[in-house]
Amino acid sequence: MYALSKVWLSFVAALVVCSPAPGAESSTMPEQVERFRRVVRSQDVETFSKAALALRRWMIRSDPHRPIYHFTGPESWINDPNGVIYHEGAYHLFYQFDPIVDGKRSKRCWGHAVSRNLVHWKDWPVAIWPDSKYDRGGVYSGNMVIDDDGVPTALYTGNVAGHREAYGMLARSTDGFRTWHKKMVMHNNQRPNPQSPVHWDAQIWKDGDTWFQLIGGTTGGKNAKGAAYLWTSPDLQNWTLRKPIYSGPPPPGRFWELPYLVPFGDKHVLMIGVGGNPYTVGSYDAATMTFTPDGPAWRTFDAGDYYSFNPHMVDDKGPGGSRRRIVHGWVTNPPSPTKSVPYWQGMHSIPRVARLGNGRLILAPIPELRVLRGKKRSFRNLAVTPASPTALEGVSGDALEIIATFRPGDAARFGLKVRASPDGKTGLTVWFSAGTGEFGLAGKRMAAGLEAGQVVRMHVFVDRSVTEVYLNGSAVTKVAYLDPSARTVHAFAEGGACTLESVEVWQMNSMWE
Repeated sequence: MYALSKVWLSFVAALVVCSPAPGAESSTMPEQVERFRRVVRSQDVETFSKAALALRRWMIRSDPHRPIYHFTGPESWINDPNGVIYHEGAYHLFYQFDPIVDGKRSKRCWGHAVSRNLVHWKDWPVAIWPDSKYDRGGVYSGNMVIDDDGVPTALYTGNVAGHREAYGMLARSTDGFRTWHKKMVMHNNQRPNPQSPVHWDAQIWKDGDTWFQLIGGTTGGKNAKGAAYLWTSPDLQNWTLRKPIYSGPPPPGRFWELPYLVPFGDKHVLMIGVGGNPYTVGSYDAATMTFTPDGPAWRTFDAGDYYSFNPHMVDDKGPGGSRRRIVHGWVTNPPSPTKSVPYWQGMHSIPRVARLGNGRLILAPIPELRVLRGKKRSFRNLAVTPASPTALEGVSGDALEIIATFRPGDAARFGLKVRASPDGKTGLTVWFSAGTGEFGLAGKRMAAGLEAGQVVRMHVFVDRSVTEVYLNGSAVTKVAYLDPSARTVHAFAEGGACTLESVEVWQMNSMWE
């Protein structure tokens, strides 16, 4: 079953908050909220940052579901990570954001945050507002490059009426990513066909003297299929449509968002935004501008509450200063149920390092996150049986990092219960199935790619309402609004026994402290 598109998800979110969330517009909102809203249009970095940080800290104290080390907006709605770029030692994250302006949700903007380590972020002023006739329906997704003159340059979708009317917008900053000057560079009437917008998300790169954009869309017509259209330009302003790049078995979906053609050595990975976050590995012929998959199978990037990846960022922090591909992503979630804080919805996953191995993407959480580790507890060689969950003595918390290594034994299914009740009977289940070779979080599941009897190493991040699990290079994300008092961790086994050979648990600190 395919996930809802960003347009539909945004529409649903708008319905949820077409009237302000309870308490969100109260005249008795705390000073941290009022102060941020007073400066939400400020262009001064320090003024905006100070107010946003105070609001974030108050929100974390006041809402037990608010993550402390996953990126969220200061308040209100966020979704796609946009314009992610590493430049001159700084990481820039732009993101889809609906700030509260004059008591109402703005049309979609580009929020902006800056970091030196991918962990601790500083809020910068809202970068791009929907204030022209070409983006008056919202500043939608796109990406960022440094142009031939060394100027930060964004290309994004200017939304007016969704797929019916959209424009390709260029925005440049001549003052170090602070303020942006925009112009329309791709007109709605240049669309590939009546059903496919001229611009809908964009990957950008340069090869030789030519700039390229890969833009989402559809082949259109009665038997429409998703498509990724390639455009070229000599100057980032004058764009020529070339062709849809995909050539292979029938692809998933009738409309593709977020197309990315990512190089890994002599192979390329085509990632597309439809339900299930599919990707396929294959070869790209630059002469014919054609991507051909190695086989008919599409793999899943994350089978959980996850949509809208952005693998545009590359830095030099890999082993020995090597280049490293970083993937940011949008974790989808309902609004927080806590009514005493302003409405907020949406967060980003932990940034993931991606590489290609054995014909699939291998994902790992950024190692920089270790700077947030606090108190540690370790256990070794715990026997786990079906009789009752095995408590990790002295481990309690709603913000944890856990590395657990299991020897399967004859257990049919085993794993951890996090955010569990003291007796271990309830909680969020992180599991591995020996019978199917799958792993997952609660009802979310995907193939683990392990041989029968192989040691199972789970890397789990619990951050209040969001949990991520990594296993053998794959990842699953789950959002659950649980009882705030549910904070213990238990190991469990079903259908037989297993051994928890080792487990390390760290209390995690806030990225905003």
